[in-house]
Amino acid sequence: MTPFMLRVAEVLGSEELGEELPSPALRPSMVRPVGKGNDIHHAYRGLTEQLVCEVNAMLPAEDDHMNLVDDVIGNELSYSVYYRGRAAVVTTVFGEGTAYGRVVADGLDNTEPHELAGPESIEDLLLLLLMESDTPRHLAH
Repeated sequence: MTPFMLRVAEVLGSEELGEELPSPALRPSMVRPVGKGNDIHHAYRGLTEQLVCEVNAMLPAEDDHMNLVDDVIGNELSYSVYYRGRAAVVTTVFGEGTAYGRVVADGLDNTEPHELAGPESIEDLLLLLLMESDTPRHLAH
């Protein structure tokens, strides 16, 4: 198992989670060149796909699995992760030779435009989604 799968197993094996939910590191959305914004978006999206697969491998077959959905709307690339009625959406907006990222998710302060602080934030974002979604506490295997 990967280190992330062990973190997921810890969440799933815990009868009581307490008050401490993971908090993904965020930073204010930054304007950057289009190429850099595109590279970051696709790198994060690829890592998110891998981590969603790892979460799903740990969930029992009878439970709903996380779903990853890509979308292009106008000048925005986005992907969304859904689990049990909760969502996290990572978007990159392009225009006038620049790009900026944004993350909006249940359990996060969405009042100001923020982006993930780095790829390590994706794990905490997915764990937050998992923990906020009334996940049954039992392992797949």
